[in-house]
Amino acid sequence: MRYQIVYCKRGLPLTTWANTADQARQLADQLRRVGYSVDVWQHTSDGSRKTDL
Repeated sequence: MRYQIVYCKRGLPLTTWANTADQARQLADQLRRVGYSVDVWQHTSDGSRKTDL
């Protein structure tokens, strides 16, 4: 399982990845603190879904 962090400021979406939910949550929180809007997607062998991290 991997986590895709999609973050955006001023309209340009960027992406980074994390290997655990804790890493994804920490990175998403850091990005939000500096003004980015953030969505986190969970990717598994069964497919992908947006999470509430």
